[in-house]
Amino acid sequence: MKIAIIGTKGLPATYGGFETFAWNLSRFLILKGNQVTVVNEKGISTINEIEGIKILYSKYQKSKNPLKFYYNSLKLVKKNHDIVLVCGVGGAFFYKLIKGEAIVITNVDGLEHLRRKYTLIQRFVVKILQRASSIFSDYIIADSDQVKTFWSTNFRKSRNKISAICYGADIPEKFDSVLLDKYAIFKNQYYLVVARIVPENNIKMILDAFSNYRGSKKLVVVGKVNDNNYSKEFATVLNEKINFVGSIYNKPKLDSLRINSFAYIHGHSVGGTNPALLEAMACECICLCHDNVFNREVTNNEQLYFDSSVSLKLLMENLETMPDLIDYKSKAKIRVIENYSWEQIGNQYVQLFDLLIKKRK
Repeated sequence: MKIAIIGTKGLPATYGGFETFAWNLSRFLILKGNQVTVVNEKGISTINEIEGIKILYSKYQKSKNPLKFYYNSLKLVKKNHDIVLVCGVGGAFFYKLIKGEAIVITNVDGLEHLRRKYTLIQRFVVKILQRASSIFSDYIIADSDQVKTFWSTNFRKSRNKISAICYGADIPEKFDSVLLDKYAIFKNQYYLVVARIVPENNIKMILDAFSNYRGSKKLVVVGKVNDNNYSKEFATVLNEKINFVGSIYNKPKLDSLRINSFAYIHGHSVGGTNPALLEAMACECICLCHDNVFNREVTNNEQLYFDSSVSLKLLMENLETMPDLIDYKSKAKIRVIENYSWEQIGNQYVQLFDLLIKKRK
């Protein structure tokens, strides 16, 4: 099969979930004997191939010209591939405008129209693009059962052409505890947050909880402040227990911070299978999750949940008095091994691609 992946910033994967997804899925597809092309946004790198994956370049940057980015990316690949896997709904208007025999599959991501980082106009546009995706996609992939349920309920055109295939995570094997010295923290003496500093990730709720927290542990926040208007209000947070360390895209470093933390706090409230949560679970973190259907699905209701700064504060203080926490850690790791390995996810994609190509023929 000839498969193209578009809609991510591109490879090598140094950004968020879609880029990591594209990297892991592409390598798996190559190992299975397929040809894979990934379209990078303008300026991300200069390579033409990486580990057998062909790299093409859009004329545009996704963040600056998203519609032009999707349109140009589709033009590059739709005529000469069997499958075009589109990450996000931004290209839906162009699926039928650009001629080509490729089967177009949209990975719809989370419920983007609920993200408070977007303006009302942007959310409205996202809703239109979601509906267009439900109509013009040959097939749709949701990244969790809950997201699939939302699409099947709200977009009738998608009911008979949608599957749930989650993101994946691998169990890391190597960790560097020396990294802790850089941030003046110690093993099991800090809570960890890894998130974009945007409203739907409930950073303010977490910080409010920590401002009233009576324990001795620190809070380490991996995420960029001064990145948007919301994050700017945290740039001057003065609290000796709270440490903003900026963005870290190096996975071994992140894994080292995860495995040495006392617990991981996951404030994400919008979306399906969130990669940051999976990767924390893969590192055997105790996970304190915002209480919503998406996080409960991923964790199988086997971790701990909060819905306010007060409940999170109490959760942290009570957790520190519990004598044995190994059960939470082992359940987190087992959940990833049994349900979210990249090999399992890759096989699900291969099976779907094969089925759709056979139906087309």
